[in-house]
Formats: sequence, structure tokens, C-alpha cells
Amino acid sequence: MKSFFHIAGFLLLLVFLLPLPAMADAGDQAFENAKNAYQQLQSSTRDKLYRENWVRVVEGFEGLARSYPSHSRADDALYLGAKASEGLYAISRRAEDARQAVALYDRLAAGYPQSNLADDACYLAGLVLEKHLSNRPEAYMRYKRAADNHPRGDMTSLCRDAEKRLRRYMPAEAAGVSVAVPAVSTPSSGAVKVSQVRHWSSPDYTRVVIETTGPAGYAANLLQGNKKAGQPPRLYVDVKGGTLGTGVPATQKVGDGLLREIRVGRPARDQVRVVLDLETYGDYKVFTLENPQRIVIDVSGKRTATLEAAIPELHAPVAGTGDAIGKVLAKTPKEKKPEVAVPAASVNGRLRRIVVDAGHGGKDPGAIGPSGVMEKDVTLAMARRLAERLEKELGCQVVLTRDKDIYLPLEERTAIANRVGADLFISIHANASTNRNATGVETYYLNFSKNDKAAAVAARENGTSLKQVSDLELILFDLMANAKINESSRLAAEIQKAMVDHLGRHYPDVKNHGVRQGPFYVLLGANMPSVLVETAFISNKMEESRLNSDKYQDHAATAIVRAVRNYAHDSRTVATK
Repeated sequence: MKSFFHIAGFLLLLVFLLPLPAMADAGDQAFENAKNAYQQLQSSTRDKLYRENWVRVVEGFEGLARSYPSHSRADDALYLGAKASEGLYAISRRAEDARQAVALYDRLAAGYPQSNLADDACYLAGLVLEKHLSNRPEAYMRYKRAADNHPRGDMTSLCRDAEKRLRRYMPAEAAGVSVAVPAVSTPSSGAVKVSQVRHWSSPDYTRVVIETTGPAGYAANLLQGNKKAGQPPRLYVDVKGGTLGTGVPATQKVGDGLLREIRVGRPARDQVRVVLDLETYGDYKVFTLENPQRIVIDVSGKRTATLEAAIPELHAPVAGTGDAIGKVLAKTPKEKKPEVAVPAASVNGRLRRIVVDAGHGGKDPGAIGPSGVMEKDVTLAMARRLAERLEKELGCQVVLTRDKDIYLPLEERTAIANRVGADLFISIHANASTNRNATGVETYYLNFSKNDKAAAVAARENGTSLKQVSDLELILFDLMANAKINESSRLAAEIQKAMVDHLGRHYPDVKNHGVRQGPFYVLLGANMPSVLVETAFISNKMEESRLNSDKYQDHAATAIVRAVRNYAHDSRTVATK
């Protein structure tokens, strides 16, 4: 009996002296928790829009690798943490998120060289550095490391190809030569012309757009500056193989607290340099857009000066009073731009300023009906009516993005809304379908869309292919920082309901296609609730006729005004609860 208790006591002692199974169980549980959270995030379009959800997943994986470095799933955790950081970057477009992905891939490759994921980590780190951070020298080093250290890995051939492709970007330490290598984009295949350099200021960032006549490679670099010497920080972009078009000013004064001025020159025969003299900055992004081709530079940070006005007379109504947008687009005004305090956002649901956008315009006719009616004409007529009614009935100021038949790039439209501090952005359009019998009304707000029909509508309004619409997810950086999805959804619902109810009294055959989500360029980047209204199908002969009539346009404007009033009333009710 005594020996039994001795054996039992010995076994009990072993339980306390052998904690490894418990540690393994804790590590397993931590991995499962992080993995489940990641899977749940991936399955929810809504949850993807909130930064904290991504951060929680990344921290879960990173925490496992930190607390249980010897765990059998530590390398998997670092890999998934890096992938989650990439997913966050795809929405936020913050360079810090891309850099975090690289850091986690690097930890995996360095800490777990025997893992079958080590070569994948090197390759993926290289891709992030090359594609997202425009750091070809560091990307080259990751590709080379994977090829040299993992010659039998499944990524070896890809890494060898990438290493050869980027050999000219070999950093100084690898080449044995002390030279500085700037961040470079994919080189251009031929000569292009810089045709225009434009800029806008918003409360959160300043955007500079370099328009080119074709796809252009570029190199971007940041010079920190020297405060003691009075030298400001500078961000410059070199357009490779570029020539300078006539009419592009050598200097544009900005003075918005972030950007002091823009200078354009030609340091070499086949190169155009655009220099941004900065007051201050927190971060910047450089990326390209198509249709038309342009290089976009966004600089964000805390402003050091009062934001100057882009519209010479901000307090005068602009609906139907001439070319207001011509003032907005003035490239280099000779007179000093007046300083105007932009009002704060609406308080307790009171709408102060609304931007109404007439879809298409100028060289972009939009959809064309069976009888030749152009979408750009009916949207302008409807936008003017809507602006007039909103000002008269709601007492708010309305800014039209265009008050005549002119062309505006899509990203410029929300930039105008951001610049004037609008409370709402409403874009007016006419729908179209290959099915000539299609009729009805639908309202969209910006979001990821898995709906083929919504993607097709977005492709038509964006002027892009369906493939490019799916690629749009890569530039939804503003959506995270300025998440207005709930408000946009509510505004869209009010407009859709009012349109169907009011139009239905006068046109009993009006079909309700509901509220939809879609990746529309014209809504991208708006800092306020924003919607796109497809007022009828111009491709249908009956609805084409209606769209071209004063009566239908007036009824549509009445419905939208009613919806905006209901939206504002509900906002006031919520704000006072």
C-alpha cells in the first residue's frame, strides 16, 4: 500500500514538473483563436472596413510567435500575420502596414530557415517592397536571399527571375559601391509627355496628380530637409522617359500647411521631375491610375497653416450661376487666393453644404439612349434642378462639380467635395443595360462588391474593365480612415425609398432595384456620406424620353430633396439621444 502511494505521489510530481504539454496546448489554442479570427474577418465584407479588426488578427499571430517561438505553428503564425498585414494595407494604403508585413516575413525567413515557408516569406516580402513600397533595392535583396538560401524551394525560379529583372537596382552594399538608390516604379516602355500637374487640398491630405499621355514609370524619393538651414523637406517624382508638355507651369504656389509649392523641371533630356516642397508631412503615397493615365501623390500630416480656399467665392450659391468649376480648376491664379474658413462638419444633423455631381461630361458622354440622348446632358440638367431645390427648401449651400458641359476626372469630383467641407456628396447618373427592356431606379454607395451586376455598373461608370474594377480594392485607402459606410448606406436607403415612392405616384411602372454596393471611382476618397443615384435606364426608349423631360427631372429632384430632409432629420434625432 505504501509503494502505491509512493508511485502515485511520483506520478503527481511528474504532472507538475512537465509543463510542456500545457504550453503546447496554450500555443495550439492561441493559434486556433488567431486563425478563427482571421477566417471570420475574411468572410465579412463589413468587418474588413475597420482597422481594429485587422490589428487584432495581426497581434494574435504575432503574439503566438513571440510567446511560443518554439511552437510547431510559430512559422505559420508569422506567415498568416504577414498576410493579414498585407490585407490591411490593401484597404488602408498606409505604408506602415506594408512595412509590418515585410517585417513579419523577414522574421519568418530569419528565425525559421528550415521552414517550408521561408522561401515563400522572402519572395512575398520582395513583392511587397517592389509593388507597394516601390523599394526595388530591398526587393532585390529578398529575392536574392530566397534564391541563394533556398535553392530547392518552390519559389526559387520566381526569385531568380525577379533577381535578374531587378539587378540594376542592386543596392550599394551588395554591389560594393557606395551610391544612393531611389525607390523606382516599373519603368515605362516608351516616351510619354507630362501634360498637366494639378493639386487639391482637403482637411486630411493634399493630392497632386501628374497627368501623362501614356503609362509612365517613375522614381519617388523623399529628402528630409534641414530646419536649421531653412531647407524644407522635399518629395520628388521623376517621370522616366518623359517630356514636358507646353503650358505646364514651372512653379505652382500651394501654401495649404502641408505643401508649400510644386516645381516642375527637366534634369535630363528623357526625364521630368516634379518636386513638392513640403511644410510638414506624416506619410505619403504614390500610385498610378488609368483612363486617363496619371501618377497620384497623396501627402498627409498635421498642417502648419490655415487651409486656403480653392474656390474664390465660397459663400455664393453656384447652382446655375456660370462656370463655378472653372474657378475650382484654375491652375495658377495670378491673384492671391483669399483665405476662407471652411465650416466644420454638420452639427446635430444640420446640413450646411452639399456637393451635387452631374455624372460624365465633356469628352465623356456617358451612356447614349436609343434616340441619341446623352447621359451627360440629362445628369447636368437634373443636377441643376436638384441644387436649386436643395438650396431653396433646405437652406443649405450647394456646390455643383460642373455647371456646364466639361470633362472632370473622377477622382477630382470627391476632391472638390472634400475641399469645400461638404456634408453630403450626391452623384447623379442614368443607368444603361444591353437589355433594352430594363427599367427602374437603383442607388449605390461605395463598398466591396461581389455582385456581378454591381460590378458591371461600376465598370461602365468608371470607364474600366471588370478586371480593373476588381483591382480597385487595391486603392481603397481612404475608405478605412474616413469610414462613412453606415451613413452612406442610410442616405442611399432614404434616396431609393423616396425615388420609388414619389416617382411611383406619377409613373406606376417604376421598378425598384434597391440599394446596392459597388466600387465606384467617383465615390472613392469622399470624407462624407456619398451615394450614386441611377435615376432611370437611358438605354430604354421609354425611360430615355422621361429622363429628357422637365417633368421627370423635377420629380426626381423632389424625391432626392425629400430623402435628404429625412436623412438630416434622422441624424438630428440620433445626435440628441
